Amino acid sequence: MASIERVMVAPAVLEWARRTAGFDVRSAAARLHVPEARLEAWENGSVKPTVTQLRSLASLYKRPLVVLLLPIPPKDFDALHDFRRKGAEPEGKAQWSPALHAEFKRAISQREVLLELSEVAPGVVERQTHRFSFAISEPAEGAGQQLRDLLGMNEWKAATWADPRIALRNAIEAAERLGVLVLQSRDVTIGEMRGFSISNWPYPVVVLNGSDWPRPRLFTLLHELCHLGLNSGGLCDLHEQRSGERRTEDHVEHYCNNVGAAALMPWPLLLRDADIAGAQQDHEWTLDELTTLGRRYGASSEAVLLRLVGLNLATWSLYWVRKAQLEAAYTEARQLEKERQQQSDGGPSYYTVKARNLGYRYVQSVIEAFQTHAISSLDVANYLDIRFDQLTKLEAAALR
Repeated sequence: MASIERVMVAPAVLEWARRTAGFDVRSAAARLHVPEARLEAWENGSVKPTVTQLRSLASLYKRPLVVLLLPIPPKDFDALHDFRRKGAEPEGKAQWSPALHAEFKRAISQREVLLELSEVAPGVVERQTHRFSFAISEPAEGAGQQLRDLLGMNEWKAATWADPRIALRNAIEAAERLGVLVLQSRDVTIGEMRGFSISNWPYPVVVLNGSDWPRPRLFTLLHELCHLGLNSGGLCDLHEQRSGERRTEDHVEHYCNNVGAAALMPWPLLLRDADIAGAQQDHEWTLDELTTLGRRYGASSEAVLLRLVGLNLATWSLYWVRKAQLEAAYTEARQLEKERQQQSDGGPSYYTVKARNLGYRYVQSVIEAFQTHAISSLDVANYLDIRFDQLTKLEAAALR
């Protein structure tokens, strides 16, 4: 009977790959359908995995097989600053879910594809980008107006602001014209991540949580674009620090929130708003008032209230009261929407969601590179994570 071929691997690399994919031994063993003791044996070097088992590990951890064959764990393979209020890096990084790890790796991979395409198909994918920059020392009002000008938001028609989906799509297309790769996540919960950004140029990346409503996603996009302007990409939940000493991360998040709010709701427009003009700081803004203003300016109710606080038209104490109420209402609305979708056969198609998640400009760039014979049919299917016979439908979805 032929012996089973086993692979010489560094145990430390296997442990690193599991941990940085967001799995503990128990959850990884369950996904691999192997006993925990076997996975531990691979990681302590007492047993070597077979080729098939190593491929299963690579697939689960979302790593190329060649990475698992490295002699030592790579350093700074997944550098991303954690701005969230729960868990500062590096401890916070270990708390990432497998879904978040997978989305971060996907963002890196897609950026690398564009870098490659800019070399093999320069006529399709140009390296020239409209790099912009902010300084945290400059007023958020000015940076917000600069961001608004960059995206051409002053030219948007009233109908654009009335439909949050159109406003979001307009902002994404404008950001993509600046050379930003805008992706959307699939399986990460909103509680874990609202958005993240990679601020390396060319082709910096912004990832939005696709589970969020369009208005909050628009605000997240503006927030992350501010991170790009500060050259401080990272993982965000867009929090405001309630009390205690602020970390540097808290100051950056506060600034990006203010810039996003200023871009979405410019002070000159608010001055002319009959529902805002003359309001005092002690005004008890109701949820209905915040909703009405949010619809008018394409913003979430929380973003409106945050803007009012920043303009001394509302207090922080009111913000924290209303924030809790808004989060409860948001959770209830999400649950109702989930139940509605379960009972309905409708909803966006697979290709619509796929194009949104991959990024419209990314999809179009990869397809154009294929059509100009710069890459093969195998490449285009691999870069878009589809079968080749699905290409036409995905292209149609990306061009909507």
